[in-house]
Amino acid sequence: MHCAATVLLLREQPTGLEVLMMRRGSTLSFMAGMWVFPGGRMESPDASAAALARLRPGVLARCAGLHSMQGEPIAADIAAGLHVAACREAFEEAGVLLAVTPSGEPCGLDRVERLGALRTTVTGDAGAFLRMLEDEDLHLDIAPLVYWSHWVTPSLEPKRFDTRFFVAPLPPGQVASADLSELTEHAWINPASVATAIERGEIVVVPPTLLTLEDLDESYRRHGSLAAMLAAERGRATPPVMPRIEVREGDVRVVMPWDPGYAEVPGEGCGAGQDFPGHFTRRLSSLTVARRREARQ
Repeated sequence: MHCAATVLLLREQPTGLEVLMMRRGSTLSFMAGMWVFPGGRMESPDASAAALARLRPGVLARCAGLHSMQGEPIAADIAAGLHVAACREAFEEAGVLLAVTPSGEPCGLDRVERLGALRTTVTGDAGAFLRMLEDEDLHLDIAPLVYWSHWVTPSLEPKRFDTRFFVAPLPPGQVASADLSELTEHAWINPASVATAIERGEIVVVPPTLLTLEDLDESYRRHGSLAAMLAAERGRATPPVMPRIEVREGDVRVVMPWDPGYAEVPGEGCGAGQDFPGHFTRRLSSLTVARRREARQ
């Protein structure tokens, strides 16, 4: 199983909250055609001493609070590496650089656009991201990252990830753009509009993405602004979520830990009694959707 990080880049518009999403190419072997958030596997350079040296001074403590599936704190270098991976993936896939100068000034648009020429190199070599930061004397600013959730791929799936979701505001003055080597387009999407877009067939998402969007919408409505939401949600409960897959007569059903009958579905799963948000347990229909076996092949 691979450790991975996903970052939800957010911005606030007069119409409400928007999150950056990208569509994966239809010919890819994994999640083809799906709308996703920027993210990917944590690579060894992300958790290296060189990576720690590129963190803004005083922010390493913000990496604490990440736990394993069994509830044990994970090693400090891995926790930091997941934050670094989130920043690297934001740059690779979205062209957004979560970094500052030694004096704490955010990167200007001109510099970000100039460094954008290195995105392809970074995609093929995670260590190139750190070398770029060193050459530019930049420090990753992980302080704005808020640890949002922890998802683990069901044991039935052949390709599995232990993924940490982070949210962060789009840095002032920066503009997102999709890496077209694996992605076909990007869009800023209001989480409240996703259910309608799915019903119309305009986008396709996997259950963790849908639930995350619903969670964002619920939190934003409750707190009233992006700034208030990020401040209130820092340190939120992040129990691991591992769906189970039930195969019956050719149909596949995604069963979530709060769904009735979860404990009876075979396979590895989450422990009982986890503190999941209440709105997760009240909304089951969108996450327990049957699909044909052929769709998984």
